[in-house]
Amino acid sequence: MHSHGFLTQCMACLWKQHWSYWRNPEHNAIRFLITVTVSVLFGTIFRGVALDLSKQQDLLNTLGATYASALFLGLTNTTAVQPIVGLGRTVFYRERSAGMYSAMPYTIAQVVIEIPYIVIQVLVFVLIIYPLIGFSWMLAKFLWFTFFVLLSVLYLTLFGMTAVALTPTQELAALISFFFFILWNIFSGFFIARPMIPLWWRCWEIELRQSIYLGKQARASKSFLKFISDLKLIF
Repeated sequence: MHSHGFLTQCMACLWKQHWSYWRNPEHNAIRFLITVTVSVLFGTIFRGVALDLSKQQDLLNTLGATYASALFLGLTNTTAVQPIVGLGRTVFYRERSAGMYSAMPYTIAQVVIEIPYIVIQVLVFVLIIYPLIGFSWMLAKFLWFTFFVLLSVLYLTLFGMTAVALTPTQELAALISFFFFILWNIFSGFFIARPMIPLWWRCWEIELRQSIYLGKQARASKSFLKFISDLKLIF
């Protein structure tokens, strides 16, 4: 039995997670260093590809830049967060057995404490890569781009945390995560067009990830001009 209510447990776990992250500057420094490196790297490689979308290949290059950059940033987040979650599991078992809090408040605190770091990380990433690739500086387009990159990174980060929570060891979580990354990458609809994917494999499509959505539409669209019109809110 827990002597405090659910909200009090959530606040206590959130306070604990806050100081745990704040006292681990190496993790945060590496995270933002990787973010800047990835954004500069992909922005330099695909510099100015979105300035001219008159040809289909130009559009596919732009979609590839969006797909690769958002996916790579999310995968690095997944890899970086798993050791942190794994280290805190032993402490969680001890404190939960002592009746300090239940599993749900601890889980909620883990998710909530990641959100501000991910938001800042995505803003840094977008502010660097968006002008380098040459996307249009319109508020609606910028916000849509930022929103979908945020969903991609947040989804992959939380997946990494979930993999650690559902497996007995961090090594097994990393192995399972790598397996799912391969499946999602192959059957995302970007490398293999959606109509070419067998019906029983289409369940691997992840509609929440904008990069995958763009890849699927780019490959499956029958009318290139109609596809350009559909993407006008994004590019």
